[in-house]
Amino acid sequence: MRQVFVLLLAPALANAGVSYDVAVRPVDQTNIALAAPTYTPVVTQYFVEDGKVRVGGSNAKSIYVFKDRTMYVIDNPSRTVHVLKHATLSQVVAHYADAVKQLEDAAAGAPPNERAEADQKAADMKIVSDRLRQPVPREYRVTVRFESVDGRACRIWEERENGAKRLELCVAPAATMPGGAEILSGMKTLSQFRQGSNFAFGVELGLSEWWPDIAKLGGVPLLVREYKYDSVISEVMLTAIRQAVPSASLLDLPDGYQMQEGPDYAQWYMR
Repeated sequence: MRQVFVLLLAPALANAGVSYDVAVRPVDQTNIALAAPTYTPVVTQYFVEDGKVRVGGSNAKSIYVFKDRTMYVIDNPSRTVHVLKHATLSQVVAHYADAVKQLEDAAAGAPPNERAEADQKAADMKIVSDRLRQPVPREYRVTVRFESVDGRACRIWEERENGAKRLELCVAPAATMPGGAEILSGMKTLSQFRQGSNFAFGVELGLSEWWPDIAKLGGVPLLVREYKYDSVISEVMLTAIRQAVPSASLLDLPDGYQMQEGPDYAQWYMR
């Protein structure tokens, strides 16, 4: 009888998602050191299933859902859902390229007394567009150091940019934790989006593709430290990982909320 019960339960567990917390430790800006351990970290609950991601627990004022190459921002106080399409990295890059072309076309057709100003606007936008699209060379090195995050052993990798250490990532094999593969699948989904690295592990990596490098680390980054001038400026940890979390409506959009298309994804972040 017990074996039959397990067999009946297995399909349900296979379709259930994974919940975990992302905890950000405060930083003492006065001496660029981590604040005292007694400080309460800022904790955000995540839920992932089948490559779809929800950021924000049931009591959060704002919840972000990433699925179907679209970002949904659920604003609970106003009972509104902002549907941000054209939100992937490639679409944002295309948006800036199109904006440059429109400004250049406008400058070409501008009256002589307005052309200099129009040319300058087009040139300024092109500088922004080129800078955002510029790939950042990143070098990842494995170290002999090990740490423990939430009771799980992980190995430290260092990420360097232009010869300087920017990140430390403590990586644990996905197989050593419940739902490790689901978490990586969710991070891969987030990597498609503008500011996806911020949502994935609290670090801004720009518009250049960063997922292939993370995938080569061979596991889940349970801890990410960001450095500036050889000092830690932030520390993010993945904790409280739980598999087989009931997923009934966590990835669904709430009933009775007003749906609003846009604004354009790039404009959303420039507000």
